[in-house]
Amino acid sequence: MDRRIVTVVLGLAVASLLFQGYQCGSPEFTGAKVHIQQKNYKEAIRLLEIEVQKNPGNEEAWFFLGGLQADQGDYDGMNTAFNEALKLSPKHAGEIRAIRYNHWGQNLNAGVSYLERASGDSAHYFEKSIEAFRKSVSAWPDTSLTYRYLAYAYNNKGDFANALASFQRAWDMGKDLESIKRIGRIYVMNGDNHKGKFETDNAEQLLALRNYSEAKTVTSKNDVMRLLGPPDNINKGPRGTRKEEWIYNAYNFAVSVDGDKVVERKYFQPGYTPRIDSTEFRLAQQEYIKAIDALEIARNEDPKDNETLQVLLKAYIESNRMEPAVREFERAIASEPENKTNHYILGVLYRTVGKFEEAVAQFKEALRIDPNDCEALFDLAATYYNWGVDIIKAAQEKETQDDTFKEKFQAALPYMEKVAECKKDDASVWDTLGQIYARLGQQDKAMKAFEKADNMRRGVN
Repeated sequence: MDRRIVTVVLGLAVASLLFQGYQCGSPEFTGAKVHIQQKNYKEAIRLLEIEVQKNPGNEEAWFFLGGLQADQGDYDGMNTAFNEALKLSPKHAGEIRAIRYNHWGQNLNAGVSYLERASGDSAHYFEKSIEAFRKSVSAWPDTSLTYRYLAYAYNNKGDFANALASFQRAWDMGKDLESIKRIGRIYVMNGDNHKGKFETDNAEQLLALRNYSEAKTVTSKNDVMRLLGPPDNINKGPRGTRKEEWIYNAYNFAVSVDGDKVVERKYFQPGYTPRIDSTEFRLAQQEYIKAIDALEIARNEDPKDNETLQVLLKAYIESNRMEPAVREFERAIASEPENKTNHYILGVLYRTVGKFEEAVAQFKEALRIDPNDCEALFDLAATYYNWGVDIIKAAQEKETQDDTFKEKFQAALPYMEKVAECKKDDASVWDTLGQIYARLGQQDKAMKAFEKADNMRRGVN
């Protein structure tokens, strides 16, 4: 059945009543009714437009005009006419609602059908879908569902700006939960795009900064060479020794080596500060913060939605908002105490903010749920190790002696040895294990672990 029939039938029904009971109408109104009977709708619309200009209080004329404009796809005209009719009288309120609902549903269903057919090879269906959803919005502007579907079409097409605006309209209009979740995801995606551009624009400088940061921690001169390249100057040590001082002018940095090992580091003023353009980084931060605002609303509405929680976690981490992230995962664990992943993530978060004891407890909870989780084993060992390093640094700053670091390294050791069994080919695991052995004075085991890590990097079995 043609989509116009419902509206036209309603119009004809009312028209027949009018012909029986209202014979003294204006020539335009009378002529419009005749043209409706003859299905000459364009002429009927023209005459009705003249009629409502001359007689704006003619509620029937506004009603007829709105119905005919709906059948022509002129939903803005339809809304104007129907709104004028309703201002004058509620007489046709039921029919107006039915006409609007009918056109809304037809276009919504068409939009869904087009969206289901759309793909990379048939992208024109995205446009058809968007057009249908926009018509649906016009036919019945007061429903958030239509805006959400319109946003889906924009989103799948890759038009994220319009998708965001449509999801926002759906949320503002009806507090549509799915829409606020999608808003958060788009902001995270926008943040990732800005972050990616920042990293691309500053790739060389960021790589140099990462290499420098790592070079400040490695214990092998080969690793220093790998990270920073050949030194600008080499000062030889006393005759009969293997001591040297390697100077890197660009980094204002020097390392003293003895044989194959780094034994001391020196930093010269003004330090190393590569020239980095942070414009895109700041834009990324703004997007991540917007994502947090949206996703926190979504979490409050649906606290057990772990998928949204993971996206929120990313936004927190990318914007360096660790304390709110901790609180969110504490709440998640209170809601689902047997969720291993949430215990693991909370452990990582606790460690990041320096709460080592709390981090250890969370990793142990994750291992209680899954004793074979190698990642949890590694991070438990790494937490004990970091705890020990933190004790050493604190003692150095205070110029005191604190041997309690040894018990932390000792606690880390059995876990890291288990990790070395399940991650046999991970050089970073053997590096960390070597450092733990060295801290505990087990030099032979340390050398073997370091050698194994070096061999892995060189591809030597």
